[in-house]
Amino acid sequence: MPDQSAGSSSPGSAPSTASRRTMLRGAGLLGVGVGFGLPALLSACGAAADDAKGSSKGGTLTLAIDATSAANDPSFYTSLGDWMAVDCICRGLTFISFETNEPTPDLAKSWTISDDQLTYTFALREDVKFHDGTTLTSADVLASLGRQFDEKDKTLPKGATRPLSDLGANVASLTAPDDMTVKMVLKKPDRTTLGQLSDIGGRIISKAALKKYGAEIGKHLVGTGPFAFSAATSGQSITLTAFDDFRLGRPPVDRLVLRQVQDPSTIVSSLLSGDISATQFTPYSAAAQLRKDDSVTVYKTPYNANAILMIDARRVPELKVRQAINLAIDRKSILDQAFYGVGALPTGYAIPPAQSGYDTSLADLSTQDAAKAKQLVAEAGAGGRRIRLMAASDSWHPKAAQIVAQNLTDVGFKVVTTSVDPATYFTRLLDGKDDYHDLMIWERNTYVPDANDMVGAMASPTGLYGATITGMDTLKDAASLQAELDTAKNLPLGAQRTAAYTKIQRRWAEDYMVLSMLACFANLVVSGSHVKHMNTAALANHRCYMEKASV
Repeated sequence: MPDQSAGSSSPGSAPSTASRRTMLRGAGLLGVGVGFGLPALLSACGAAADDAKGSSKGGTLTLAIDATSAANDPSFYTSLGDWMAVDCICRGLTFISFETNEPTPDLAKSWTISDDQLTYTFALREDVKFHDGTTLTSADVLASLGRQFDEKDKTLPKGATRPLSDLGANVASLTAPDDMTVKMVLKKPDRTTLGQLSDIGGRIISKAALKKYGAEIGKHLVGTGPFAFSAATSGQSITLTAFDDFRLGRPPVDRLVLRQVQDPSTIVSSLLSGDISATQFTPYSAAAQLRKDDSVTVYKTPYNANAILMIDARRVPELKVRQAINLAIDRKSILDQAFYGVGALPTGYAIPPAQSGYDTSLADLSTQDAAKAKQLVAEAGAGGRRIRLMAASDSWHPKAAQIVAQNLTDVGFKVVTTSVDPATYFTRLLDGKDDYHDLMIWERNTYVPDANDMVGAMASPTGLYGATITGMDTLKDAASLQAELDTAKNLPLGAQRTAAYTKIQRRWAEDYMVLSMLACFANLVVSGSHVKHMNTAALANHRCYMEKASV
């Protein structure tokens, strides 16, 4: 994750990465119709449909990842690498390919939605096999989604982040009329439901495996995806093997290895030598060099991710001080020096350029004004105040932290920084008592291509960002933002919906300023020239759909 909180995101190539960072990656919102839950009976189609039959060609595809804790559980975000493994091992009721942003049928072959938009009835595919040999039924769906909805579920690991908890809070009932039907009744309409079910938290696990392994399921994950879990070593790698009975056909490669590689120079040299087949963690500093080398392919993907600075209002209680921090930041230097120009200035606040709802009238919210920042610091009596800043130790984060620290020093703060291993960084974000919880550099990638997955997830006063990380929920009238978010996400795609999210973002920034935008960017996807048929749009959003890839 750099995130992975509620409201997430999916993969792809060129222009359509809009959801996880497509929350953070994607080229648009969920479309009207399927994506927005209009009553319909939908049959299998799209990226998850049956035209994706694979063939056995063999070989090993090795992806460089940020980190692995060797725990792969849809209910618990630990690292992007671990969640990429979940993406490969399990599939969900719905699917967003990031080559299109519309949810399509996956383990559900079709669904109907009641006229009042409250009841979703899913018809499951017959004869879908799990890696343990059991066959998919409604019981597997209820067990998998139920643990996301119930914080007391005994199969949850300690500290589970439950990315579908927000959806679960709106579920009045989840039942199985028969073995091949699942009925979900909502408390209030939510047009983003189908998109949310495509996210990593919505992945379906074998009920038999959950019963066998319980809270240890992350070390023995069993799904219906194209690759089965084989082995994992914390801090090193995850090994997956092609699943012969994958419903869309056996993947072309025999093995998929997700290898932790955190040193930028090692990533580059390994790509050039062929020791790594592909990665979306390529250092931006190497982009120009790699584009000139015929042994690799550098893919162009849209700017669907956000580089952000989160401010804990419990540690920095004065609005003027939080505003000063935002005004002090030199985004142009961050874009040039941390991203080497592979990105864009955040002129649309929290919605990046590749997503629907992007509105440049919000550009002033991310403008540097050091003089005004100094004035606010003086007015708040905060001159010389010590502020602590933490950032992950990989990719663009250290350089951005260096620039932000200097910017804040220049306007009168005393800044203390720390660099944190990516495998443990997210855990520290969740710890409000952490010594360095004042300011936190992070990113929001698009997992579900909808403004609700970006703005809705981060501005919600009851969500992970708004409550646990930034403490915005402790501020006056912050709770009222939730009603505005609920209204906005149910508006049809178009100018009215964009205007609603623009109004929310301006209030969120001007009244609370717990999120300061640093840049918009795309994760840099590079592969060996011999690697073919990867879903690069998805990979740019840290979604790992490798069922068609070959080496």
